[in-house]
Amino acid sequence: MKVLFCKTSYMKYYKGAGPWDVPQNGGSYVEKYGWGHEEYNFEPVECEDGFYLLGFVETKSTSSGHVNDLHLEKIAGCQLLKKAPAVDDVLVIWCATDARGTLVVGWYQHATVFRQYQEAESENDYIQNYNVLARKEDCVLLPHDKRNWNGWHVPLARKKHYGFGQALVWYPTEKEAQEYLQQITAAIAAYDGENWIDQYPDRDEYL
Repeated sequence: MKVLFCKTSYMKYYKGAGPWDVPQNGGSYVEKYGWGHEEYNFEPVECEDGFYLLGFVETKSTSSGHVNDLHLEKIAGCQLLKKAPAVDDVLVIWCATDARGTLVVGWYQHATVFRQYQEAESENDYIQNYNVLARKEDCVLLPHDKRNWNGWHVPLARKKHYGFGQALVWYPTEKEAQEYLQQITAAIAAYDGENWIDQYPDRDEYL
């Protein structure tokens, strides 16, 4: 199975940043500007053949401002795709950190992962950067109060021999990670609980 873990700022709904849903622990860009492209990671976008989610994870940049690519060839089973612009049928597990730790907040199944940022323009001329694409029906956003289940906690490399390091992506190919990987993919496959993709914050109380 092709699996990629991506870490973003923590939000409850991921349908636009504001006082109704303030991004947390999103790094220097989010701290400076109060938003990031991941703020819309779980807002469905209507296309000609259905609804899709446009997911964004930030890749590292050099001191000169060059944005590094996602290393698709590091995804299990994709070692020969060093020049491929995209990889299909990937399970992308979205993670974020709040006071409870680093947690799974949701996932895209059967996703297309792009090596470089893509752009989509909305009706209000907002340019949405994304590097992951999936059909709405293949995606789940866990409710805020359900993310603290022990099975949704994500390992960190500084505490184990596998997991997230300084980068915001983790390719779980380490031998030590395989038991955890089996557990998390089984939990995702078995999940039949509430899905917050169609759940929006109540913005009226902030008007």
